[in-house]
Amino acid sequence: MRTIPEPDRDLGDGLHVRVVALGCGAVLGVLLGIPLSALLGLSGFSFVAFTIGFAIATAFTIRRLMIGIPEAVASFVQRMVFPSGSTSPYAKVYSQEQSLAARGDIDGALVAYQDAMRLNPEDPEPRFQAAELLFRSADPSRAIELFAEARRLASTDRSRELYATQRLIDLYLGPLNQESRALVELRRLVERFPGTREGQAAREVIARLKRRETGE
Repeated sequence: MRTIPEPDRDLGDGLHVRVVALGCGAVLGVLLGIPLSALLGLSGFSFVAFTIGFAIATAFTIRRLMIGIPEAVASFVQRMVFPSGSTSPYAKVYSQEQSLAARGDIDGALVAYQDAMRLNPEDPEPRFQAAELLFRSADPSRAIELFAEARRLASTDRSRELYATQRLIDLYLGPLNQESRALVELRRLVERFPGTREGQAAREVIARLKRRETGE
């Protein structure tokens, strides 16, 4: 059963604003046009024609100011918060590789990611995704190089750099049990992200590891 779409409320609101803007502009134009016509010494038909023309011009000017400026501001904010493809780089989606992994074909997915890395040598994403697969594999140490390489490629993206560092720390403190290498990454995190919640947490982990090392 087909449903009837609801009226576009935004369209109705926009039309209402435009009508109000034109009306206010026309009134202001008449109020300003009459004394201006008199000041110019106009009379009769010239007086009426100038006043009407001035009122119309003022109405559309006011409408432009009331509608155009907010729309421009809204458009600017939207581009900042939700950048379009024209202002931000296209993010490739590795759906085929993800599909292989989802079906349990981890070896096939890793081979596909290797191909993707060769085809997209500057894209950190296939390295991130392959590293995540290796993190949960029988040999998680293979993920170290990929996370490190992905971090290097994503150095301009602070969130991805932080993520790669955190995952390396997880590796060293978790399945690899290499606290000395974890300390290197923890110190890096503190240095690269000072004053952040993650940086403070890294400081606390460093202190805890040091206490355990000294037996305190």
